[in-house]
Amino acid sequence: MFFLSHLKVSRVLLPTRLLWSPRRTIHLKQSPRIHKFPLARPTTLPSCTHMFAKKMSTAHGGSGHKNRLAKAKSPYLLQHAQNPVDWYEWAQEAFDKAKLERKPIFLSVGYSACHWCHVLAHESFEDEVTAKIMNEYYVNVKVDREERPDVDRLYMTFLQATTGGGGWPMSVWLTPDLHPFFAGTYFPPGNFRQVLIKLAEIWERDPERCIASGKQIIEVLQQSSKAAPESGVDVKPLAEKILTHLEKRFDAKEGGFGRAPKFPSPSQTLYPLARIAAYYLNNPSATAQVKESAGKARDMAVFTMTKIYNGGIRDVVGGGFSRYSVDERWHVPHCDYDEAQLLSSALELYQLLPSGSHDKTTLELMAKDIVSYVARDLRSPQGGFYSAEDADSLPSHESTVKKEGAFYVWTAKQLDELLDADAELFKYHFGVKAEGNCDPSHDIQGELKGQNVLSTAHTLEETAQKFGKSHEEVQKTLEVNLATLRDYRNKHRPRPHLDDKILACWNGLMISGLSKTYEVLQSDPEIARKALQLAEDSATFIRAHLYDEKSGTLRRSYREGPGPTGQADDYAFLIQGLLDLYEASAKEEYLLWALRLQEKQDELFYDPEGGGYFASAPDEHILVRMKDAQDGAEPSAVSVAVSNLQRLAHFAEDNHSAFTEKTTSTLASNGQFLKQAPHALAYMVSAALTGEKGYMQFIYEGTSQDSPFLKLIRSTFIPNRVLIHFDPSNPPRGIAKHNGSVRSLIEELEKKEGEHRENVMICENFTCGLPIESVDELKQKLPILSGA
Repeated sequence: MFFLSHLKVSRVLLPTRLLWSPRRTIHLKQSPRIHKFPLARPTTLPSCTHMFAKKMSTAHGGSGHKNRLAKAKSPYLLQHAQNPVDWYEWAQEAFDKAKLERKPIFLSVGYSACHWCHVLAHESFEDEVTAKIMNEYYVNVKVDREERPDVDRLYMTFLQATTGGGGWPMSVWLTPDLHPFFAGTYFPPGNFRQVLIKLAEIWERDPERCIASGKQIIEVLQQSSKAAPESGVDVKPLAEKILTHLEKRFDAKEGGFGRAPKFPSPSQTLYPLARIAAYYLNNPSATAQVKESAGKARDMAVFTMTKIYNGGIRDVVGGGFSRYSVDERWHVPHCDYDEAQLLSSALELYQLLPSGSHDKTTLELMAKDIVSYVARDLRSPQGGFYSAEDADSLPSHESTVKKEGAFYVWTAKQLDELLDADAELFKYHFGVKAEGNCDPSHDIQGELKGQNVLSTAHTLEETAQKFGKSHEEVQKTLEVNLATLRDYRNKHRPRPHLDDKILACWNGLMISGLSKTYEVLQSDPEIARKALQLAEDSATFIRAHLYDEKSGTLRRSYREGPGPTGQADDYAFLIQGLLDLYEASAKEEYLLWALRLQEKQDELFYDPEGGGYFASAPDEHILVRMKDAQDGAEPSAVSVAVSNLQRLAHFAEDNHSAFTEKTTSTLASNGQFLKQAPHALAYMVSAALTGEKGYMQFIYEGTSQDSPFLKLIRSTFIPNRVLIHFDPSNPPRGIAKHNGSVRSLIEELEKKEGEHRENVMICENFTCGLPIESVDELKQKLPILSGA
């Protein structure tokens, strides 16, 4: 370990994206005495939060004092504006002060949906004695990781490398030159004071040793970020390894992968499983055994999604999904999650299932639930999507103490009073118990004692049989009951605090999910039209408030004005969203904008020497520009870039060679990592697998978005599909500047006279077939997935 020799941290091997490290002991050695104290594991309490999100905690000091964070835009930083800690934002002012006064920097990184960030704030940052220690011995810097992922990424890498775990709150001690020399996550209040005092003593006694250690650490990180490219990556074996890895970890009883706590992790599980299934189910040369494994890939993902939908991490009353469950049954929810990725995964898996499937119906309900929630509770009046809602809230308007999950849980007595004669049926269906239905082992602080997290404990059929009613009667009764609870909750419980920061990257993911909703759920025109409008409104907001038309650059966030400069994920996720929005809406402006953004991403983030993309923008205060291709709660920007480049090579086929070259170099720059741990880059592997199969250009010539041709194309999950719209009455001349096939169609159109017949042309390997003017004929050309 590259670590300050005074300090040792016992190494615990954990998934690198796990939020909380388990109990471990830190040793602060000072000869001849050794001080030991435990880094207590944060209790895993429910919080029903969403990243696209839900639920964040609020930390407010009560003194009325305001520090310089009162001028910040980030809701997370504003929550610390009344701390007695003399906080600085990540800026030159703080760095200059540290150098002038020869003080180390205490860096605290978190985000608004992080419950334990706010526990640390309540226990330590609001404490006058602790704050006095911090202010006397350190320059204290507070960072919102959602605004500055580049800062978070660098020091999280240090934390994970030196402790074997990571998560938030992240506490890092830096030299004035920003070199890290000690780090941890959550510290209980007494222990936190001990760490502060001990590190101050070490710095006072031997600052040069700390500085030398910090420099060594940065040098190691710089070297590790320059892995030699490795060409000739064969993605098929890597995809098979990912499938084997997930099969071994799959919970056949409760769904999900691994043990509690359980994360859906779409980028690491659902996304690759859907693409592996599509690749092999439609591969004529695949053996029966391979197709069986592909079918299992689909079924594992579908089963997991149905368990999530019926579990407690779904807010049954108001919609939306939490980040993960602390138990194996998806019952007790915790923290924030990304609605957008769950929405996309639900729709892709929906397309992989045969008509009439009960699971297909569940996935449709899941998608509609998410669209309804984000439209109602996470959308700004101008169309952008907010970041999060709080985990903690007041149980009632008369309460003065916030509790985690208070907005979402119910006692049996409350349900009896509110639902009257229907209460028993409702309680049976949703697993309500008089004593509460949460395992005390998942409620360390006792906030859920006597409370019930609603989840589908019995099916509609079981409930109907139990109470001697028809399926339809039960469903109608439950709908009325849920509306009653929703009305009561909205009137009598203060809504959780809203993090109204709007992020370009997360809006890009949401645009993708909503665009797919429009394409896939055409059987429900109302929800389809609503989803498309929401997607377009989000894109309009970003273009108006976070995009500079002149320079082509993005800003990362918006709240009372634009925030920091855009990072690679802002570009990659938005490009992906715009490509999906173009295919859904047929408006070429979205494709042309995506092309310009890709040019800017290449300019700002592409590494012409080592290949691939940096994750962060150039910044003199970010000592190591990292590429960080590992997928986590979200896919990495690098993984999404691979997918985008492959699609753009066919949308803008004139630049096919340039896009393909960048794709190849990105895979090569991650070649060693891909071979060593393909499951850590599952999104990239599955994107590359799609490219290996070869893309199919569908060029639709027609004027109707309700065309049976389009409905047929959109009815099947074809990951390697590129859909180009060609309206003869208004030819896409902007796209034609980048696409020779479209130029040829325009030239041909100008020579024709008379009525134009609607058709679809399919091109593969830049060879186009004859126009298909029959829906039945087109059906014969489409990939028909086994079992679909």
